[in-house]
Amino acid sequence: MEAARSMPTVQSGARVGYGRRIAVKPQRGCEMWSKCMRLVKIRMSIQEFHQLPRHAAYKYEYLDGEAWLSPRPKTYHALLDLHPPEESADAGRVMTRQISADDWDDLAGLFSAAFRDRPPFLGLDDKKRRAAAHAILENARTGGDGPLIEQAAFIARLKHHDGPAGGIVVTLLPASDLSDWRSFHWAEPPPPDAIAHKLGRPHLTWIFVHPFAAGRGVATALLHAATRELLALGYAELASTFLLGNESSMIWHWRNGFRLAASPFSRRKSD
Repeated sequence: MEAARSMPTVQSGARVGYGRRIAVKPQRGCEMWSKCMRLVKIRMSIQEFHQLPRHAAYKYEYLDGEAWLSPRPKTYHALLDLHPPEESADAGRVMTRQISADDWDDLAGLFSAAFRDRPPFLGLDDKKRRAAAHAILENARTGGDGPLIEQAAFIARLKHHDGPAGGIVVTLLPASDLSDWRSFHWAEPPPPDAIAHKLGRPHLTWIFVHPFAAGRGVATALLHAATRELLALGYAELASTFLLGNESSMIWHWRNGFRLAASPFSRRKSD
């Protein structure tokens, strides 16, 4: 989901630098995020460093008078049992339709705006952020995150909001244990008719909302639209992944009925 806790605001006069990408072995499900995230360096005193708010997607170190924020993205996974959604109070003002081939360029701009000041795009200028957004969505569109479930890919528009207000992209992953590192990759390429034969498990790969449209039920309306199509296809559950430190996304998942899956780091398995 789009809404994430922003990185701490830097005081006026502080010198900020963005270093090279750090070679970090990412968890399954966040490889594309790791390619965008950059090392951030901020000149400050040790006292200011100890007062700096922390974001869970970064490791914080103090070296030679600078705060070093190194990307360390971690993800949690969740599952939703699919049921016909109830009519939402926002249904009249949020309009959804399936994504067409002509929508992807507009969605890249929307995606870039949604993550403008937060991971994974923190530290990227407008041009690089737009290019990264295009690459991420193109990867999903062309099967890099598993086959795209076109019937469940939607764009949303909101009354009195210019341009698209939100988007949802659902792909197909193996129906395996989410606590297994291998659960996010097909061991063998899935057959072209995998969706028609209800193979695998749908995965909520991306859902994002324009900052000016946040808090108006856009993401939930998109989820409801995708849910109806997934039920029509014969699927009974939907997996999702969110970045640790993205509190608003976590709350949105719980409010919409997702349950937390076991972490790959945990020895305990989900019930």
